[in-house]
Amino acid sequence: MTRSPAKNPLLRPILDSFEVKRIKSTGLVPANWLLAVLCILDAIQMADRALEEDDIYTYDYSLKGSRTGMVKTLEKYGLPVRVGIGKEGVTKRGAPGLRMFRAMNGGKEIMGLPKEQRDRLILEAVDLVRIEIDRNLSLGKIQIALNDFENAGSFVLALLKNTHNRSGGRVEQALVGAKLHLRFPKKSIVSNPGFAGDKQTGREADYEFDNIRVLVSVSPKADHFDAAIALAKLGRQIFLIVSERRVAATKKTIAARGFDGTIVVSSVSDYVKGNMMEIAGETGMTAREMCLRLAREYNSRISIENECSLQVELPD
Repeated sequence: MTRSPAKNPLLRPILDSFEVKRIKSTGLVPANWLLAVLCILDAIQMADRALEEDDIYTYDYSLKGSRTGMVKTLEKYGLPVRVGIGKEGVTKRGAPGLRMFRAMNGGKEIMGLPKEQRDRLILEAVDLVRIEIDRNLSLGKIQIALNDFENAGSFVLALLKNTHNRSGGRVEQALVGAKLHLRFPKKSIVSNPGFAGDKQTGREADYEFDNIRVLVSVSPKADHFDAAIALAKLGRQIFLIVSERRVAATKKTIAARGFDGTIVVSSVSDYVKGNMMEIAGETGMTAREMCLRLAREYNSRISIENECSLQVELPD
């Protein structure tokens, strides 16, 4: 993702705070500080006006909701919950993040923007926290058992399991892109950062070629359904790719809006695994060779996120 402090007023206060808090001996930002930053960003995301100090701090200047809601907040943004939360949460006195919060003016600079644009700026800021959390956890490349490279099905399931609640949908998007590249090698299947909005990139969907439009969303919201339906009305061939646990609910929503025969809903694993044996046969590759090719293409696409922790360690 391209992060520009000049275009996103939330970034500079966060980056400045990281440099102040970074431990010289390890180069790491303390986990408790990262959680405090995340609490403040989440409060701004949920607000419809610029926040005051009393909106997020208690009488003793602890962050509100940091004890009981931290796990849900981490999960909301696809962050690992094992980041080092103590039983007290982010409750130490001393107003954690207050100077940074004041530098952000409680989110005042972004409150006049449309909700979709505000959320995109928040996600860019959360991504700074994500990178530091990954460093704190000392995450190297994803380790997958050798036998899971025998076929694409096993590989996809192992990768999704290893990255559950870690990527905010970026792994899923890269996997779908990798599969499309293998299925349609002569088409231009672009690589976009996971949090680059469709309007921001000038595209109709996450992936598009000919009349096909593929939208990838781990947990689709109303705007995803609206976009899929709008494209279907234009005569596009629509594939809405979601997480396994959201397939049934997504199909129900699409059916309720009268597009169950027009919009194809599939889980990430089923969509990526589909046709892989046929692709292998067409190219003369074994199932293992095809799986390794899928893994290499996935690594190439996820590398745009500049996070080694989301890449797969390939076997020799």
